[in-house]
Amino acid sequence: MLGLLIQLANVSFDCLKSGKMISDFDDINLREREILKYLVTEYICTAQPVSSLALADKNILGCSSATIRSIFADLDQKKYIYSPHRSSGRMPTEKAYRFFVESYPEMRISLGEDERRLIQKEYLKSDFQMEEILDVTCRILSILTDYTGVVIGPDPDNAVLKHLELINMGQDELLIVLVTRSGTVYNKTMFLDTKIPGDFLPKISRMLNELYKGSHLYEIRNSLIENVEVDSRELLQYYPIIAKTIQENFDLVRGNDVVFTSGVDKLFSLYAGNKSKKQLDVVGDLFESRDYLTNIFKRSTSLDDVSVLIDGDRDTRLSGLSIVSASYKMGERKIGSIGIVGPNRMDYTRVISVVEYISMLISGMITRISN
Repeated sequence: MLGLLIQLANVSFDCLKSGKMISDFDDINLREREILKYLVTEYICTAQPVSSLALADKNILGCSSATIRSIFADLDQKKYIYSPHRSSGRMPTEKAYRFFVESYPEMRISLGEDERRLIQKEYLKSDFQMEEILDVTCRILSILTDYTGVVIGPDPDNAVLKHLELINMGQDELLIVLVTRSGTVYNKTMFLDTKIPGDFLPKISRMLNELYKGSHLYEIRNSLIENVEVDSRELLQYYPIIAKTIQENFDLVRGNDVVFTSGVDKLFSLYAGNKSKKQLDVVGDLFESRDYLTNIFKRSTSLDDVSVLIDGDRDTRLSGLSIVSASYKMGERKIGSIGIVGPNRMDYTRVISVVEYISMLISGMITRISN
């Protein structure tokens, strides 16, 4: 089973890739840790500030209410908990949520039969093309968690060529069509400096397919002109012209990232119900600044594990929000990422299980349709 990785902002990306955990929770002792875990669990369940009396009634570690109040005071000083009002109970900070998730490195449950049927039903509505699978995946993530689903499509540069075709458009125009193994089709009209006889284009197309089928697109771009031997004298006359033109126009596979979102309204509804204008602004700004959110999810593409990012105390753009994400694969190669954006107060066990299950499921589907 995959281990859980807490993605801390002050941890180097090399550490994230290796799965090593660097704890910043050495300032609390064993008893404080246990009290804190119970407090976070209670708050996730009730959404109400937790009092020392409530934990004492549960006979936590046999501690009295007075002892728990004293521990609360220490945890408050260390910024793990806070009191929204002077006489109220305590609530966890984002630092506490990070501690909580790291404390349970195997937060997994099995999805129920009803949920599995729902997943199957939603996928059966699609045509099993790449974009449809990713769109449905995003919707399923939102339905199962009741938060916002996010899916980042495959990085075009890392796509694998399935077929290439050069089509004569007349005069000095040439249409190039690239089909990748993931089913994505790129096409672009290019203008040649020299007119090339139409009967040479199928020959050059065939030659390029023989050379590059199964190659990553970035490998093709980098080697179109260099290290290509052309046996035919006739082809040698025209190939360099076409190769140069394709290379100059290779930005056709470097478009904007394909990003799917579903259920953004659920987050807005959650905070609108709580009359939290500040949190509504945070959610709005996060989804408006699409590049920032996309980059967070793209970092998960290289990871083997489920990633949990709880960083609002260090980055106000994520204040009050947690991001749970994972990569998905084509074969053994990670090509994109999926996940959810939700409140800090979420059922992490369930959300992590959903994200991991769906990532494995679509990896299998994408691998099958690519063959």
